[in-house]
Amino acid sequence: MKFSSANCVFIKSNEFYSEYEIEMDSKRRFSIRYYKELESTQIVVKELAEKGLDEGIVVIAKKQTGGYGRDKKKWVSNVGGLWFSILLKPLIQPNEISKLTLLLGIMLGRVFEKKYNINSEIKWPNDVLISGKKIVGIITEISVKQNKTNWVAAGIGVNINNSLPKYLENISISLKNVLKRKISRLEFISAFFNEFEDLYFDFKKNGFGNFLKEYNDKIAYKNRNIVVDNGYCVITGKNLGIDESGRLIVKTENKLEKIVSGTVRLVEDKIGIVL
Repeated sequence: MKFSSANCVFIKSNEFYSEYEIEMDSKRRFSIRYYKELESTQIVVKELAEKGLDEGIVVIAKKQTGGYGRDKKKWVSNVGGLWFSILLKPLIQPNEISKLTLLLGIMLGRVFEKKYNINSEIKWPNDVLISGKKIVGIITEISVKQNKTNWVAAGIGVNINNSLPKYLENISISLKNVLKRKISRLEFISAFFNEFEDLYFDFKKNGFGNFLKEYNDKIAYKNRNIVVDNGYCVITGKNLGIDESGRLIVKTENKLEKIVSGTVRLVEDKIGIVL
């Protein structure tokens, strides 16, 4: 299935419906399935993928009861947010899939900047920040058969109009709070898919190289001291951005570390290592 960014409009424009489609041009469509409540859009997309459905299925939930992010961390998915997953089947090697997560961050950052004139940063590997607070979480899960990518379930959660629990208010933010007005979720997802078209197919054809500079220009905590927990050890050093493979480059006291995955947090300059 080919997506086209030309004249991306929702056929039904008032609200999300039980099932509808986005018209990408006069000939091509991709199917969107909307649910009032789900445990997780990721679970549904993975089930559909296992049934052999084609690339281009999008599952959206008004509310998730068991939304999750990387490492199965709970994602609070109240009414008012935008919670969706996309079934993709890129003909790329499994070790390239992590770059798709990075690319989705770029797409979402472009939406904030082009549509809403808001500066954002991408927190490696899977978050988008506004004013240092998380507004987007991304997860990509993959099925591999005979060392080839079978399918990818790309899940995205965006805090649009949803209220945030008190315990998250210092680290998360919603678009409504940033702009001081209610935002149309249809408007946002339309803008996202307009960005999706060109970037996704460029990525499938040419890889991530064309996006490396843009990512490093937008990466959060650039040239600042960070701590990275990769599940095996904790690394502290200066964030130098990512390399062409999508690995995070951290300059420690002794060497350059190139990290494949992990959780990043900022270290205050007075506490961290000065490099």
